[in-house]
Amino acid sequence: MYNPAHFATQDLAQAARLIKLYPLALLIGPDAQGQSFGTHLPLTLLEEPSPKSGCTLQLEGHMARANPHWAWLAGMHEQGRDVMAVFSGPSAYVSPRHADSKLSVPTWNYAAVHAYGELELVHDEQAKDALLKRLIAQHEPAYAAQWRDLPADFQSKMLGAIVGFRLHVRRWEGKFKLSQNRSAVERGRIREAMAAGTAAEQDVGAWMAHLCL
Repeated sequence: MYNPAHFATQDLAQAARLIKLYPLALLIGPDAQGQSFGTHLPLTLLEEPSPKSGCTLQLEGHMARANPHWAWLAGMHEQGRDVMAVFSGPSAYVSPRHADSKLSVPTWNYAAVHAYGELELVHDEQAKDALLKRLIAQHEPAYAAQWRDLPADFQSKMLGAIVGFRLHVRRWEGKFKLSQNRSAVERGRIREAMAAGTAAEQDVGAWMAHLCL
């Protein structure tokens, strides 16, 4: 992505924080005709070395078996191509009224992380069950007991209807466009306006405060 130096980050902790807070990703890769195709789905970040690829970061998730995208993505490594997962964090409109000069125009603040790597399919039922339990643990730990108590045949049916996968992250890019190109006074006005605004604007303001901008 276009990522000027003053917006780019190499801080893995901040990228991981964004992924965990905004886990709904857009998984992008070609379809059978080579055209762009995207699937929206939540991904879980695993910050541990992969014994298979050696990659420090992994993303895991699942999609409906009826979705043909998983098969297309799994074949991309044979072509020497990476799958891309896009995480969109907080975003909000920034009014030019916060600028020092009237020679200013509106803009948009946002944060995003792009992760690239090879997709490995997870077909084993036990492995898919473990994958789902990690997803549950992240979003609703209390549901774990209900999942475990569901009839075995129902669980097996549900697991059979999905395909699990793991994305071995070879590289990533983080862009936190949060008014770093503005003066400290302007950033302060923008941050204060965000803090008093809508829920989306408050999220942007909170990130600006978190990053001391």
